[in-house]
Amino acid sequence: MTPIRVPIEARSDLVFPRPRAGTTDRSTFRSRVLEGNPLEDPVERELPIYLPPSGRTEGLPLLVLLSGYTGAGPYHFQRPRFLGDSHVGRLDRLIRTGECPEAVLVAPDCLTTLGTSQYLNSSATGRYEDYVVQEIIPRVRERYRTGPVGTIGTSSGGYGALSLAMRHPGLVRAVAANAPDAYFELTYPRSFPAAVREIRAAGGPEALLRRVLSQPIADFGPHNPLVQAFEMMAYAACYSPVPGRPGEFELPFDLDAGSLREEVWDRWLAHDPVRMVGTEPYRTAARSLAYVYIDAGTRDEFGLDLGARRFAAAARGQGIRVEHQEYGDGHFDAGPRYDVMYPRLVRALVRAEGGGPV
Repeated sequence: MTPIRVPIEARSDLVFPRPRAGTTDRSTFRSRVLEGNPLEDPVERELPIYLPPSGRTEGLPLLVLLSGYTGAGPYHFQRPRFLGDSHVGRLDRLIRTGECPEAVLVAPDCLTTLGTSQYLNSSATGRYEDYVVQEIIPRVRERYRTGPVGTIGTSSGGYGALSLAMRHPGLVRAVAANAPDAYFELTYPRSFPAAVREIRAAGGPEALLRRVLSQPIADFGPHNPLVQAFEMMAYAACYSPVPGRPGEFELPFDLDAGSLREEVWDRWLAHDPVRMVGTEPYRTAARSLAYVYIDAGTRDEFGLDLGARRFAAAARGQGIRVEHQEYGDGHFDAGPRYDVMYPRLVRALVRAEGGGPV
């Protein structure tokens, strides 16, 4: 048998990243708006900030990278997995090779006990929208004198990117969202039957929460019915908190036959980007954005490719310019999309600032 030689010359930056050309500011930040949050989640959190190779930051675009469900900003700065790279590593490579203009990136930690905040203010989780827009972004802009702001993310992070862009158009100038939570009628109800069964089997919502919060789950994945139930309660805490009762929320279905509770479900739908983009003030806000990009894989396990399609169609129907793309992968193959998203978002922000073609 012929001996085998490892073709080490084939190693590329894509799977064997070089040392980063840029640097990371690994500071911590103590939040005032998260003080007293009902889940007693930390108010002091790591706030990693990526700085470009030149060391210059004044006037550069500021990218706000928002994590998906169970994710947190600092995770994106860790050593990448084998034969892969982190989101921050991708941005660094794109800048180093000249494929993307320089930018500053901040990745807030908005993780909660339930796995997500959806980057919203909720009396059941805390003021995470305010945390990002009133504390984190102003802090970075003041410290580094950065320029226009763009939000970017995948899944729940993509949802946050779209939502914050439409809620704060004077602050956010452009957005790029990969497989964001959207078109709620299609994407969330598919998990409701599993959630109803698991909650009933556990002895009720609080009993299930106690189980998940107290015992490690070996298979914490989207196809585990227990995880689906926990995740639906996490979203309920964000979309349908009980006014005047901190820490409490309502489910959008009953636990008898799983019937929709229309009055609660309507509160969820009010947060759907597809609904938001067709109503004021979000419609006007979206029209004012310099750039809106959305994409998803055609094999997305949650149907979020259809959510992206529906959002793009709804936005265009309102006269909003949207760049929409699809690719032949699933929900968890989003990493390479940042090679597309980062350069387009940064160039759009440079143009929005009057920098001309880049």
